[in-house]
Amino acid sequence: MDGFETRYAEAQRLARRERIRKAEERDRRDSRISDWDQAIFARQAAEQRLLVQQRLTQGYHQSGERQIGGRWRKDVHEMGLRSEGNPVLKYFVTLVPKGSRARASWDKAHLENQCPQKILTLDFPYIELNREFMAALRVDCDGIFLSPAACLAALMEQVRDGRVPCLPHIIVGDLLDDGRYSRPHFVWLLPPGSAVWRSDDKRCRSKPIQLFDAVARGLAAALLDLGADPAAPTMTGRMKCPTSPFWHTITPNDGIWPTLSEYTDYVDTSAGRAVLVRRAAAAQSGLGLTVSNAIFDTLRTEGQRLLAEWHFGADARMRGSRGALADHLHEVLAEYAEKSGHEDKTVSYVTAKVADYLVAHFDPVKLRARP
Repeated sequence: MDGFETRYAEAQRLARRERIRKAEERDRRDSRISDWDQAIFARQAAEQRLLVQQRLTQGYHQSGERQIGGRWRKDVHEMGLRSEGNPVLKYFVTLVPKGSRARASWDKAHLENQCPQKILTLDFPYIELNREFMAALRVDCDGIFLSPAACLAALMEQVRDGRVPCLPHIIVGDLLDDGRYSRPHFVWLLPPGSAVWRSDDKRCRSKPIQLFDAVARGLAAALLDLGADPAAPTMTGRMKCPTSPFWHTITPNDGIWPTLSEYTDYVDTSAGRAVLVRRAAAAQSGLGLTVSNAIFDTLRTEGQRLLAEWHFGADARMRGSRGALADHLHEVLAEYAEKSGHEDKTVSYVTAKVADYLVAHFDPVKLRARP
């Protein structure tokens, strides 16, 4: 017993020494922060508090013009917070990391830590949810509906047909000046406390992560006729922000919250992304699967050749975001399709799917170096 007590006392002594060392290191670090730096930090904190107060009392005001979602916006003004009195959006807000850990942006490709105040971050048009604990199944839709009501009616039909278990909890898209509803995101939220843990920790289980990805693909597969994009990544947590004044948001479902296993009773979780992209190209182009597949294969081969050529040639088109690269590839493939005799407008749907799919899955490591 005496030996145990001696080892315990030694452990306490070492722990005290470590605490003292960390305290001294902290003091030295704090001493290096000048009064000037402290004044700057204090002023920045005061400015953030003022911005929050103005946001709460005066609403959101856009200054100048900004290009968001492919079109210019100006004079955007919205009073209050969308999450007030809305249980779905309140829950959504909890899925966004706190403070300066939240990442948002004016475009979907370059998300960054914008400010330390979460309430201000939630006004940005694009946002990223907690990527370690995933609780939002997002389906990108490339369709344009006559109105938000028409979009909701189309989704209701899918629910009645049993293709999806319920309406999305959130629908967020661009309400155009002519009343049409463009390229919405459909978001299904898992029940509170049911988020899927995704981590490098050895205790993290891979099967729930795989199921999350499969269910997201299954939801996209069920909505191909509405313009769902199966090539979109499923686990990035990035999406149009439903609390942003720049989008039109609907929360049609606050009562049905299926678990991942309950989704599998409705959606097909077995189809791979490559198969779904082909099916989407066929459905959204109206060309039929046989014709669409033939064009898809031709464009895919040419697209793979172009990406390899641009990569090894250090082409400037490879230096931007994946979204910009997809636009460049789409443009060149469209010209190639036209020269190959595929100038029909419906072929552009196939071209877009091929470009998006190739860029989303482009991995330079897998390319063979030129001899």
